[in-house]
Amino acid sequence: MKVYPKIPRYDHPVVSSELFDASDLTLIEKFDGSAFRFTLYDQRYAEHYPEQVANAADGDENFVFGTRKTIRGNHRDSLDDIDGALHRAVRCLREGVDIAALRTIHDEYDGPLIVYAENLVYSTLDYGYTDRDLPALVGFDVLPYAAIETMTPPGNPYEETFEGFLGIDTAREIFEHIRIDTAPTASSFVPATVLDHLDDGFAPEAYTFPPSSLAADIQVEGVVVRSDASARRAKLVREEFRELNREQFGQQPEDAESGAEYVVATYCTPARIRKQVRTMVVEECREFGLHLNDDLYLRVVEDIWAEDWPELMELDVSFTPADIYPLVAKRCITELRKMQTNADLNDTDPTTIWQHLS
Repeated sequence: MKVYPKIPRYDHPVVSSELFDASDLTLIEKFDGSAFRFTLYDQRYAEHYPEQVANAADGDENFVFGTRKTIRGNHRDSLDDIDGALHRAVRCLREGVDIAALRTIHDEYDGPLIVYAENLVYSTLDYGYTDRDLPALVGFDVLPYAAIETMTPPGNPYEETFEGFLGIDTAREIFEHIRIDTAPTASSFVPATVLDHLDDGFAPEAYTFPPSSLAADIQVEGVVVRSDASARRAKLVREEFRELNREQFGQQPEDAESGAEYVVATYCTPARIRKQVRTMVVEECREFGLHLNDDLYLRVVEDIWAEDWPELMELDVSFTPADIYPLVAKRCITELRKMQTNADLNDTDPTTIWQHLS
């Protein structure tokens, strides 16, 4: 399956100001979750699929699904073999997407399609995952295999256009046709929300971000501006979201304002934290919960020293080791909360969340 093209920020050098003067602009809500894509393996069009998709399908009429860069399996695989953060999305493929309807659409396009969606898991914005029922997948783009020239982006991913993708109205018609509207909300597939159609231009700097369609008390993460005529997209992300994202995932090293912040941004990764959590829960049989942080952050710091001491000794920044501890503790408690929320959401073991997800 083709890797979804990168959408540049509205002020990125590759974005021409002419985009915002296009007469067919559509504003789509940008949802905060995790990238997801799926395709239905249809034996009638076997020659269209790359070998990796055919192997993952393991038979006709199976949905093959993946994250942004990696194919993960098919919807009939055991959930025990699937990353916990994908369980709700896979249940959606099983219960919320109509295989027969999608096969019919394949005939209309003389071949299969790739559907791109947002997997609604807790990342940065909490839409009220523990307080309300939310759909599992939000579809936002469709690409026929017949229009694919390369499965991977060019050297500079921002130079890639959206040539060959179906128009927004056509994509939404497909979403409505293949979604099973009787599926439980927690396993449902829905189209992305269209916020506006513009035919007289758009001024990004003056835009006021509206509430999310998922929760009236939460502002959208951002919006995607798309012109199907020019096969271009651009995104606007509100500054408050970017600040919250930094709190949730930590600063980028280049944004650090002290040596301690630089070390934590570079070495205290979510993967490192989750590794220690799994050791404590799986190997040491400790009960999962926020209380783990009493020991977790100390173990993460110890792991940083043990594995990365040679690099730390060569850093061009100075830092006080004691200043590392409170910053790591804050990162760890944030990661524990996300693991807990997404485990509840996906009805799975917290230690399976983002175990090998990319």
